[in-house]
Amino acid sequence: MQLYVVTWCFQSSEYQTFAGQALKEYVESGKSDEALEGYERIAWVHTPQDGTGTVICKAESASVLYKVFGPWREKYGMTWNYKPGLSSEELISLLNQDY
Repeated sequence: MQLYVVTWCFQSSEYQTFAGQALKEYVESGKSDEALEGYERIAWVHTPQDGTGTVICKAESASVLYKVFGPWREKYGMTWNYKPGLSSEELISLLNQDY
């Protein structure tokens, strides 16, 4: 699976308020711990002071990420950006290769 750095931003503080309540319910219900096929969340970092946050995850494809984050976009006006990333080990391995 590919490592991704995913960032989000709310379009308004009103959306952020509604999403905060939904997130609270999602986490407290245990649904956030359910394994999704082709997706593994490594870290979830919230920066509520500016309505943004970051997810570090592994996914089989950007299509899987769309399935994971799409509902939040539709319901709460969130903008999501996906960037493939490399672990330190992967980068060191690449740096050790001859071009």
